[in-house]
Amino acid sequence: MRPKIPVCSVLVAALCCSPLRAASDWPEFRGPHGDGISDAKDVPLQWSATKNVAWSVDIPGRGWSSPSLKGGRLYLTTAVVTDGGDEGNPRADRSLRALCVDAATGRTEWDVEVSRQDGSKAPDSIHKKNGHASPTPIVTDDGRVFVHFGHQGTACLDATGKKVWENRSLSYPPVHGNGPSPVLVDGRLIFPCDGASDPFIVALDAKTGRI
Repeated sequence: MRPKIPVCSVLVAALCCSPLRAASDWPEFRGPHGDGISDAKDVPLQWSATKNVAWSVDIPGRGWSSPSLKGGRLYLTTAVVTDGGDEGNPRADRSLRALCVDAATGRTEWDVEVSRQDGSKAPDSIHKKNGHASPTPIVTDDGRVFVHFGHQGTACLDATGKKVWENRSLSYPPVHGNGPSPVLVDGRLIFPCDGASDPFIVALDAKTGRI
């Protein structure tokens, strides 16, 4: 019986198909132009567990966020159940984490805890096609990394994974878990808070995290 591979590891392997020279930056959800179109040339069109795969690496926990690629590094998020909790329990305590992986080798450059999810404040249920780490990170030219965990908070990290700021002041009741990926526009990090009632849109100052 083949072991189950976490969703994150599948995505990381898929983005690192050879030839690596064909890779181009993909710094946020739907790419550098926000249209889902890549400028990469001569990329492989087929792969399997072994075909056109340069490397594969397991990522702890579970994450639905698509990785971002910038300057030869992959950035992604994951949620790891803590204290022996049940992965299938949406109200389990979790470590919400951000990772940086070398795109050429698969080596983990850093793996940091951004915050802790208090299971008692998590939703009673979550959609089977969603998780606790779904929004895609944004990576800027100066190495800043913005990670978003929906109602569990938003943070900015520097190129080494050190936290620059964190905002956990936004509270709303999610319906299906964390979903929308943020966009960066004119120095503001913008995202919807799609709660079960009174949904709203937020802009955070990208330098400070202030609303």
